[in-house]
Amino acid sequence: MTDCTNRPSEGTHDGDGRNGLSRRDYLSLAGVSAGVVGGLVLVAADDQIVGEGGPPRSDWKLSFADDFEGSDLNTDHWDVGWGWGTETNTSPTQIVAENVIVRNGTLRFSGTHDGTQIFSGAVNTRNKVTFGPGSYVEAKVDFVGRPGFHNAVWSKPNSERWPPEIDVVEFWESGTGLTDRYLSRHHVHYSASTVPGDNSTARDSGTTYTPGGDLTQGFHIYGVEWRSDRISYYVDGKNVAEFSDETMLTAMRRGAPFYLMVNLNINNTATAGTADTAEPWGEAMVLDWIRLWKR
Repeated sequence: MTDCTNRPSEGTHDGDGRNGLSRRDYLSLAGVSAGVVGGLVLVAADDQIVGEGGPPRSDWKLSFADDFEGSDLNTDHWDVGWGWGTETNTSPTQIVAENVIVRNGTLRFSGTHDGTQIFSGAVNTRNKVTFGPGSYVEAKVDFVGRPGFHNAVWSKPNSERWPPEIDVVEFWESGTGLTDRYLSRHHVHYSASTVPGDNSTARDSGTTYTPGGDLTQGFHIYGVEWRSDRISYYVDGKNVAEFSDETMLTAMRRGAPFYLMVNLNINNTATAGTADTAEPWGEAMVLDWIRLWKR
C-alpha cells in the first residue's frame, strides 16, 4: 500500500477453505508449545492445535491469532475501518460495518456501491494488537479480482506517522489484462531520513511473486518475518524476498510498534484503476485466519 496520512486495500470470493484445527483467537497466550512434524508446524495452546502455516524457524511463540469462528468480529482485537477512520485520501471508498462479515469461519470484505458512493470493508488492530522487530505475521487469504479492487494485508506505525509501512501482501487487477491475477505484491515503505512521518523522503522496496494459478480462485498463505537485520517475505511457506538495507531497517525500528490492517480499497487509481459502477458488485476478499508470532 502507500499512505501519506491514510491508506487502504482490497479483496475476493466465498467459501471456507479451512484445513487445520482452529480456535477463535489466541491473544497473549501463555504456555504455548511448538514442534515440527514432517515440515508442518504444530502449535499447541491448551487442547487446541494450529496445523497449517507457521514461522520459518522454531524459536517463536504465538502471540495473537484469529480464526473468525462464530458470527461476530472480536472487538477486543479489531475495530472496523482503517486505523485512522473510515475514509482515505487514496480513493472514494467509504468503510461500513455491513461490508465486514464473519461467516463460515472466515472474515469477508465486500465491495458494493449505490451508483454513486462506493462502500467496502476494513479492520484494524490499532491500540489493541501491535508488534515490532522480532515478529512474524501470517495470513491465509483469497483475493477478489475485479478491476479497481485493491486487496491488502498490511501494517503501519501505531502512532499513524507514515512512512514506514510493511505490506504483508497486496493484490489488484488493473484491468489491463489477466497478468495481475497471478501476482502477489510485497512492499516495504520507509523514509530515507529514517524519521517516522517524513513523507518527503519516502522510499519503496518491493517485489512481485507468482505462487501459481489465478489468485482469485483459492487461498494462499502470506507471511512476513521482521527481524533486526532483515525483513523476509513468504508465500505458502516459500521465502520469496528479503530486504536488509540498514536505512530501511532503522526507519522501521523507529516507527515501531506497528498495528495490523486488512482491507479492500476500491478505485485507488494509483494502483488498481477504476471499477465499473454501471454494474452491480458482490464479490468479497476472504480472510481465513491471521496470526502474529513473536520471538
